[in-house]
Amino acid sequence: MSYTLPGALSELSTQPPHRLQSRAMNPWNPWQPPGFYNQPHPNAFAGPPGGFPGFWGQPGWAPPNANAGFRSTKYPSLNPILASDTTPIKYDVRRKARSEIPQALYGQYRAMFATASSSAHIRLLSKAFPWSIEIMSSTPITCEAVWDALHTALQEHIVDSEWGIVIGDKRLRETIEKAAKKRVEAEHDDDSRLKRIDWLGAQTIFKGLDRLEDFQELRLLPGADECAETWIVKLGTS
Repeated sequence: MSYTLPGALSELSTQPPHRLQSRAMNPWNPWQPPGFYNQPHPNAFAGPPGGFPGFWGQPGWAPPNANAGFRSTKYPSLNPILASDTTPIKYDVRRKARSEIPQALYGQYRAMFATASSSAHIRLLSKAFPWSIEIMSSTPITCEAVWDALHTALQEHIVDSEWGIVIGDKRLRETIEKAAKKRVEAEHDDDSRLKRIDWLGAQTIFKGLDRLEDFQELRLLPGADECAETWIVKLGTS
């Protein structure tokens, strides 16, 4: 993802440069910090107030400081806001993340890279639903892209072949029909067709991403390509 700042600095002060204090590199930040800093001209563009998209502003990634421990122990290559063992976010996937996640958190993390590898391909699986969700991009995938892809995929309608499987499981069929009825009544939706979100029943609370090697191996369709960044969506009732 490339950004060009509007205008170039036409003038710099003649004050001597000051070396920035050394700090650990941010694994989610594609930019190297400059080694020296010259005080810019007062009228020079100072950059967007929230920092560049993709730059991890969380101080826990620029130790030493009090929050230096904000990193997933189980999944250090995954953004801790997405990892099941560290994320403080629990939201209802029936609705868009931007309306469910507190704005302070959503605004801070939405443009950060989902993985330390800056992956442009992430595959989401779950024990709560039978679909694989492929997130593909020409640029590093962000946390917002992960949240949006999950919501969008679950808003798709259940198709005939899927219903053919459901009818063989009475408990699952009743769960789906009950969830669909509740959803239509709550949303006053004229579209009474079943959606994938109904498959979850009451398990609609996002609790982060896990990595379950045995399940991922079994879940991979024979002959299909593997995805290095395959993650399991953890869902619950609360």
